[in-house]
Amino acid sequence: MAEWTVKEIEDTGEWDAFVKESPQGSLFTTSAWKEILERGSGFKQRLYGAFREGRLEGGVFLTEKRQLGYPAALNSLLSPQLGFLLPTTSTTKISDQLSREHEILGQIIRFLEKKYSQIDLNNAPNLNDVRPFILHGWKPSPRYTYYLDLSDLGTLWSGFDGSVRRAIRKAERSELETGVMECDPHEVYSLLKKTLEKHGGKNPIRESLVREILSSEELEGKRTTIGARSPSGTLVSVVTAVWDWNRAYYLIAASHPKYLGTGVNSLLIWELANRLSEASVYELDFIGANIPTVARFKENFNPRLVTYYHVETWPSPVFKIIKKTGQRLLGRSK
Repeated sequence: MAEWTVKEIEDTGEWDAFVKESPQGSLFTTSAWKEILERGSGFKQRLYGAFREGRLEGGVFLTEKRQLGYPAALNSLLSPQLGFLLPTTSTTKISDQLSREHEILGQIIRFLEKKYSQIDLNNAPNLNDVRPFILHGWKPSPRYTYYLDLSDLGTLWSGFDGSVRRAIRKAERSELETGVMECDPHEVYSLLKKTLEKHGGKNPIRESLVREILSSEELEGKRTTIGARSPSGTLVSVVTAVWDWNRAYYLIAASHPKYLGTGVNSLLIWELANRLSEASVYELDFIGANIPTVARFKENFNPRLVTYYHVETWPSPVFKIIKKTGQRLLGRSK
């Protein structure tokens, strides 16, 4: 029987080649994104690979933090998907494919359970078979995002809800200056902070992370920012998207509360769609459809609903007790 080894990745070239071919691979699982997150977030990012006879067969990308003094494997802010990666398959037999994938996931799962007291990860949308996680006592939960087809802008426009088209026309008639812009990261962060805190919420995102996304060399040619400025030159709305070999991602979006009724949010999305189409990027991940009010806004653009899985477990008895106590306090215990 072939021996398995799960260990931290040393050869990022080998890892990135694997990511490019993996069905779960994206910009957010590359070594370049790892560097961006480490510089911008201040937290260690880990790439672990599952090797069989020296060959990389699968892996996992995670953010490492300390929770109550214990190591935890978690998601990172402004990273819609980290999680597990599997290889492409050349077999036409579903039994062989699933057996291989289950074995790979099992090896990584057991490795992580020995290393971390809490594991909480979002996976790529096409990691569909979560039975290995259930088998090991993990809790998988479905989550949702929207994909927007940009391959035909005429069809895209006609598919918009009438309210979206009216909002776009209204914003076009306003005095706002819109288009592709070079925005100072600080003004984007300030607007994002204002957006996140408008209902009394907290802003968990560091300015350094926004700065890295907007200015890092790793994203040159894979990033665009569409903004709107008032007649006085103040940035009042902004959208930043990044892309890889699969699609673009609606990563940063912020608007001044005063301008929400101008239709500028819809106009920037329409201008973003045009910019991406010009760059030969024909699909946009709207990043999330899990908050009802946000989901309803995005639904008006006639996107496609896509499911992905969040998986979590608490190998540490301490974390299990804390989790169960919290569930009881919230009235969620069975």
